[in-house]
This record gives sequence, structure tokens and C-alpha cells, in this order.
Amino acid sequence: MVAVDGFGVPVEIAGPEKGSVVVVLGASNQTPVAYDAVCQRLHTASLRTVVIGQDPRLTPKSVLGILDSVGVRWALLVGDRLGGELAWELAATRLDRFIGLVVIDRGHPRVPDLAGVVRDEHCPPVELNTTVLVSTSAARTVARASQRFVYGEYRVVDLLGRRNAADSTAQLAAEIVMRTSTW
Repeated sequence: MVAVDGFGVPVEIAGPEKGSVVVVLGASNQTPVAYDAVCQRLHTASLRTVVIGQDPRLTPKSVLGILDSVGVRWALLVGDRLGGELAWELAATRLDRFIGLVVIDRGHPRVPDLAGVVRDEHCPPVELNTTVLVSTSAARTVARASQRFVYGEYRVVDLLGRRNAADSTAQLAAEIVMRTSTW
């Protein structure tokens, strides 16, 4: 647990000490342990991982506080579903901290989500290379509409298999590794 802004957040750090860093913002109801299989593959690729468990009190400022407290200054940002919402906001506002963005089933905050809700009509565009993995045709539509708010290389990729992070371990890890090598 890492204490930030008066509350504790589960954080799991692993992998090679000198590897490039991948920060994972987890989906709701997912503890950092849920990403162990993906992280093991990333460690094999010489990447260090920092998995931050989902907490509704997390803000961009608190995530940066966590990263500062564990000594991470520069990383690839990965957001899984609800964690993806926070990842988009961080990537859009903190270009100085992230080398790229990978999100699962979430679009840019200015694009209406699956329920038609625009989360943040003033969110700036993301100026990082970005990959969006999608599990449904509706999520693909949102992802494609998000491209206009990304000023970098942009990919939309269909998740194969059972269509979630735990069951798409190899594919998610491969997309993360590819994104770390394209900055």
C-alpha cells in the first residue's frame, strides 16, 4: 500500500530494476494481482511494472504522487477500462511523464462513451503514440472516434479470445511491448 492524499492505494512493483517502466492503472474490482500474468511477460521483455489498484478517489495528482513516491519519472501508461479513463486524462495533461498510452475499452474523454456521456469536454488532445484495445464493436466505434484527439501514431486493436485483460494476457503484453519500442 502506498499512502497518497490521505488514503492507501494498493501498488505492486516488480521486474528488472533498470528496465523501462510500465504503469498499469487497473480496472474496477481488480487488484494488482489480477495483472500478474501480463506483468510476468513484461518482465521477460526487460520491463519494470508498477500496477496501481483502482480506487474511486484516485486523481491524476494522486497517481503522480504515487509515481513520485516510488521513484518513477517516465513511463508507458496502461489503463484498463475504468483505469483507462484516468490514463487518458494523465496522458493528455502530463506529456512530460509518459512515453505512450495503451488503454482497454475506453476512448478519449471528449468522445461520448458507450452510454453517450462525454466525461470531459475540455480534455486536451493526447500528444503520445496510443493504442486502444477493444472488446466490442461499440467500444471500437468510440475508439475510432477518439483518433481525432490523438496527435501521435494511433492504433485500434481488437482483443481476441475471451476479450478481457486476464484472458488476453499474451496479446495485451505484446501491445504494451510494441508501444514501449515505438517512442
